[in-house]
Amino acid sequence: MPCAASSATIKGVRLRLEIGLLAIIAVLRAPAVRADVDSEHMFGFTEGTDIGTPFQAEGEIEMVGRAGRTAGSYSAVSATASLKYPLSQSFRLAPSITFTRFDISGVPDFENRNAIAFERLALEFRWRPFDRETSLFGLTFVATPFVGFVDAVTGAPGDSWGGNFIAAVDRALIPDRLFAALNLSYGLGRTRDYASGLIIDGSGLGLNAAATARVLDWLYLGGEVRYLRAFDGLAFDNLAGQALYLGPTFYIALGQGASLSGAWNIQAWGQTTGLDAGLDLVLFERQMFKLRLAIDL
Repeated sequence: MPCAASSATIKGVRLRLEIGLLAIIAVLRAPAVRADVDSEHMFGFTEGTDIGTPFQAEGEIEMVGRAGRTAGSYSAVSATASLKYPLSQSFRLAPSITFTRFDISGVPDFENRNAIAFERLALEFRWRPFDRETSLFGLTFVATPFVGFVDAVTGAPGDSWGGNFIAAVDRALIPDRLFAALNLSYGLGRTRDYASGLIIDGSGLGLNAAATARVLDWLYLGGEVRYLRAFDGLAFDNLAGQALYLGPTFYIALGQGASLSGAWNIQAWGQTTGLDAGLDLVLFERQMFKLRLAIDL
């Protein structure tokens, strides 16, 4: 049964990737255009520093998929809708709402679950003290507090709250042709399970590096590396696990004020505390993907 469930999960992930690829192919058939790029979206899971044009609202739909655990079958695909509104050249607000589809079967310590859940509400604050166009590099600080209604990993109903914080730096290494970005991130959260009343605290650190290059007027291709560490407690009480992800990224300029971007990451190395190094599939997934459509409103 676990093998059959795992096969079903792989087929489901492949189907979602095929849908994304069909969308990309449809875009590639459109006439080529040259458009201004938005570095925020150029680096996959890594964030760029651009925040948009003041008072120009941007709508965004983002899909993030996670799959693969120690045993059994695990996948979670989240869809987030955001409304981003820059209030000045340096400050932006962005409320968002997230729904997640959980498909879990035979994973140790997880309940079997096949359901769509209302995961969270969040409000992003983004401040850019340095603009990459006029300074040596771009610098943006991001704070995203959230309230949640399920456990983000298992999908179990419960109360949750927390926040994610990012310091992002990017620069055009070759003007209009080659871009690079670095991120330092910190996240924390608390979840209270409704069924058991158990309260779980956790936190994490991340270091990302990414680069992308223009290969056509409207197409950028690149790659990223992400190193993640997970801790018990809200303030790095005990190291619980760590993982290293690698993968390709793409960015397509659809025209003035619109873009399609994405990434695929696979865990290349990991270690759960107390176990030999190899992969950490207890706290981290084997692979992740992201697709994001952004349009000026």
